Amino acid sequence: MQYLLNYLILVSLLLLLSGGAMAGAACVIAKEKGNSKAIEWVHSEESAETALVQAKERLKQRLGQRDYKRLFPQATTELEHAYVIIIRSDYKNSRGKDRTSYGCGFSEKSYDKALWAAIRNLQSYAWGWRPDRDGYEISDRKKY
Repeated sequence: MQYLLNYLILVSLLLLLSGGAMAGAACVIAKEKGNSKAIEWVHSEESAETALVQAKERLKQRLGQRDYKRLFPQATTELEHAYVIIIRSDYKNSRGKDRTSYGCGFSEKSYDKALWAAIRNLQSYAWGWRPDRDGYEISDRKKY
């Protein structure tokens, strides 16, 4: 929770310094014991900070009464228009435990660049994951 609060403060300061953003998007992940359980992404006409708050609220609503102790931002962008790719990978970690991880990528240029951003995003949170070894599937593909 403290991490999310610090992140929101940082985003707010960056927005103030930049003169404010016209739009943005964010992905939020629900985790339990290091395993990703669900992802939600939101586009907002206001800012990435607003999208982050909305994504977190939508994820809470979708999960219902489940008690996930970790809801945190996976990725954000200040792009007014973007291609969005969300990938999911079910794999075994280095200890042989089953894991699910998500990656969220944004690009103003193409779906291919958004896919590469999603792969890099997943790798940044699951250090032992390799796309060529562990594979992935595209779970969402949008344009806003």
